[in-house]
Parts: sequence; structure tokens; C-alpha cells
Amino acid sequence: MRVADLEIRAATLDDAATAADIDTEAHPDDPEDPQMTRHWWSIAAEDDVTDRRIALLDGTSMGYATREHPAWSKMPERFASLGAELRPSARTAVRLDALYAMVEEAARGDGTQKVTAWAWEHDELALEVLKGRGFNEERRERFWELDLVGGRERITTMAAKSKERMRREGITVLTLADDTDPAKFEKLKRMSDEAEGDVPTSEPFVPLEMREFLEWFESPGLRPDRIWLAREGDEIIGISQLSYPPVRGVVSTDWTGMARAARGRGIARALKCETLMQAIGLGVDRVRTDNDSTNLPILHLNETMGYRRRPDMIQLLKAL
Repeated sequence: MRVADLEIRAATLDDAATAADIDTEAHPDDPEDPQMTRHWWSIAAEDDVTDRRIALLDGTSMGYATREHPAWSKMPERFASLGAELRPSARTAVRLDALYAMVEEAARGDGTQKVTAWAWEHDELALEVLKGRGFNEERRERFWELDLVGGRERITTMAAKSKERMRREGITVLTLADDTDPAKFEKLKRMSDEAEGDVPTSEPFVPLEMREFLEWFESPGLRPDRIWLAREGDEIIGISQLSYPPVRGVVSTDWTGMARAARGRGIARALKCETLMQAIGLGVDRVRTDNDSTNLPILHLNETMGYRRRPDMIQLLKAL
């Protein structure tokens, strides 16, 4: 198959590193780790649709395109996520448009009703291509960075205050590695599903299957002794974890979630402080995080913890 002047072939799991390289070359300030990309490519429910393709120019892998969605039986509305990227030397509007047209046509063919795609707010080329295809801005993801070197004293003081508050509240804070409850993953999934279901989004929320949830924690960027939990009595009521890219990239928040009944008590701050103090102890100089731009509680938390804004990512949407 050819689109524009690109030859297209189906991607395999071994192409994950190539896709990570392409993303890193196109956006060097936001490098993608090849091992972590391969891990995420490998996690999918058996009935998920994952359509990934590699674009070649003169025999060299220069880009990729993706189309993904859960099984329609799991979704009240048929949404699919599209993506496409090219190496800088091949990144033209014509080629990028051709890649999006290819996966958009495939989405239309399998009954998709709406498609979404993401682009950095400063990526004028991608935004021009997507808007030219009829996509419109739907919402924004806010990105942040925290200086652990310059902010070490402030973070240390904040962590000590949070630890004392948790002691007074009767909240136990410990790592996943130190939690000996044989049912911890079942409890953690119930809490995480509740928390993720409350994250502002324009797409239907489809919880991970238990197998996928467990495989998530096998990411090469995660370790049980770097995943922090909050417990009250027998229940897990919060989690926060940083992902440490093994090959390249910036240490970043992988997930922070709270049970509804436990919100507003400073528990998320205490958990995030534990992850930051651990990162400082490991010699990490900065960490990054992101969240939906309408998620006011986490926006406030990031600001008061000293995070500084980075460019937003824009989610665009199109009805087919």
C-alpha cells in the first residue's frame, strides 16, 4: 500500500522502538522511551482494535500511523483514537495528511462515529493538518515540570508536614512492595477504576480488564518499591507513582488516583511528596506531570507544589 510517496506496511511489536525514535526526533523535548513504548503496545484486551502501520520512504522507516479503540460492545459511543508522526526530514503537511487520511478511512470503514487525535499546542504543522481535515479542538491536557534541585528544601518541608498530617489522620502510607495484603491488587483496581472514571474526558471510559491492569504494573518504568499507596483501615484509598524511563526520557507521574471518599484530606499531596522525596534521593533533577486542564483539584495541587507550566497538548475531535 502507498499513500502520498510513502510505502505502508503493518507494524509489529518490534517496531515500537522505531515509533519511539520517530516521536523523539519530532519532539526532542518530550522523548519517548523505546522499552516503555513496546510495553504499552503489548498491553491490550483480546477484543481491542489496534491498527499500527509503518511508513517508509526509499526503504527507510520514516513515520507511523495508528488507530485504536476498545471493542464496540464496551463503548456507548464509537470513539477511536488516531495518531501519526514523521521524522523531521520527512515531516511535511502532505505526508502527515496522507497518514491521517489512511487511518481515518479505516476508522470509517469499521463503523467509528468519532475520531480524536492529539497535537502539541506549538506544533503548527500538525494542528494545520488536523484542522484542515475537519478536526476541532475539544479539550487540553496541561503539562508541568518540577525542579527538584532548586525546590529541594521547600519539597522536604512540605513532605514532612504532609507525613505528620497523615499520622494525625490515621492514614498509613507505604509502598506497593511493603504492602503484604494478598488482595491488594483487587482493592487497588477498584479504587483506580473509581478515580479514573472521574477524570474529565470527552471519550467513553472503559476500565482495564484485570489482566491489563496487572500488566500495567510490569512497565519497565515502574517498580513496586517506587509505587506509593495510602491505606485507611483495610482499604486502599490512594496511589501515586513515578515512571523512570530505562533508556531515555524524563521521570514523570505515571498515575495519581484517589478514592472519592478520601479526597480533600491532603492524601494525594502526601503521596506525591513521597514520590518526590524518593526521586530526590535517587538523584533525579526534575519530574514532569500532566492532567486535564479542567481538573481543578489537581491543577491547584500542582501549582501549590511548585510545578511550572509547560506547553499544553490539544485533543481534537471529528465526527465521521
